[in-house]
Amino acid sequence: MVGGSSGMGLATGRAAHAAGADVVLVARDADRLATARDELGGSTRARAVDAADDVAVESLFDELGAVDHVVSFTGNQPLGSVGDTTYELYRAALDARVWAARNLCASGAPRMAEGGSFTFCSGVSAWRPRPQRAAGAAATAGLESFARGMAVELAPIRVNTICPGAFDTPVLDRAFGERKEEALRSYLSTLPLGRLGQPDELAHAAIFLMTNSYVTGTVLHVDGGSLLI
Repeated sequence: MVGGSSGMGLATGRAAHAAGADVVLVARDADRLATARDELGGSTRARAVDAADDVAVESLFDELGAVDHVVSFTGNQPLGSVGDTTYELYRAALDARVWAARNLCASGAPRMAEGGSFTFCSGVSAWRPRPQRAAGAAATAGLESFARGMAVELAPIRVNTICPGAFDTPVLDRAFGERKEEALRSYLSTLPLGRLGQPDELAHAAIFLMTNSYVTGTVLHVDGGSLLI
């Protein structure tokens, strides 16, 4: 479970653990990982690894050996107009999603058990870009295209993408702080479902993609209807 120390990744790790899986939480922050591992308990393991580091990812899979499923929630949403953004900003956005996914597939596929899968996480910016967010849109759209390519190249290993809308996670807390409710009120009023998603709802989608053996190359939208507005 890459990006498994908090938010949607931790919720998915929790759901997988409840379903009987031996979960390995992977993220960059060792302290948050330790807290998440202690919360799940049991056989849960935690490894501090940057998925954008191909050498570190290869070492991780060398240690783990055979795996059944890989789920990744890596990524960021950098802000900036086209004239203000830099090569470094675009590179960081693409590394966090596309290059990280490449590393996970390159190192994980040879060790993937029969019936296994990769599940990645994109974002609605791939489908509905907004001002100041072109770098993130490029990265999320690129990830979805990469995943479709891997669904063909790695078959019968299944490869899918979840495209989430706005979820109530620590990312929003850090972005808005105490202003979160006020800042999001106007946006949420336009959504057909009128609220933020909950991490457990995203986790259900990830479990579905892991366990349904006839779904591959798919982008599953879990967005409260945001593409309808």
